[in-house]
Amino acid sequence: MADQYVDKDDVKNRIGLSGSGQDDNIDNAINGASRQIDAICGRYFYQDATARVQYYSATNDYFLITDDISTTSGLIVELDTTDDGTYDKTLTLETDFTLKPYNPKINRITDGTTYYWPYNEIEILATRSSERFDRLIQKNVKVTAKFGWSSIPDAVKEATLIQATRLWKRKDTPFNVYGNEQTGTIELFNKMDPDAKELIKGYIKRKL
Repeated sequence: MADQYVDKDDVKNRIGLSGSGQDDNIDNAINGASRQIDAICGRYFYQDATARVQYYSATNDYFLITDDISTTSGLIVELDTTDDGTYDKTLTLETDFTLKPYNPKINRITDGTTYYWPYNEIEILATRSSERFDRLIQKNVKVTAKFGWSSIPDAVKEATLIQATRLWKRKDTPFNVYGNEQTGTIELFNKMDPDAKELIKGYIKRKL
């Protein structure tokens, strides 16, 4: 599935498992690990299948922080200029506004295609356009876009593999304890695997 950051076969290869008897459990582990990563990072790393709408209230006349915008394809930015709940003004990319960062970092290169980090800010081009965001109007800005990331980062995939494997193995340690009275017991981590967390720390979205 698009919102799973690794495939079942990736997890099976990691744990040396064959057959389909554990497919449901592995799927659940992948889903759980993927959503844990989303929650920690404050963003998701798959790309929306189709463009969808998000609304924003501006706090600045010229700048607007948005959710991750994965591509300019299908992007529409509209303003409610009369505070009547209708979006009567459509802005034009590179005429009225631009997207930031101007030079997004390379995420990965696959089969000759370069994938970049997403955009997450709309900036009004004040020298080209008379349009402004209106801080007095709630939900002043309507953005239609494919949100998310155009390609899942390698570090996120590896973190998902680690955490999904950990979650899958919890079936053998239902009380979060491994071992027995003769060999001794070890309490397992009940949160995010520390190695997985280290891998994704550079992808955590900072809030202002």
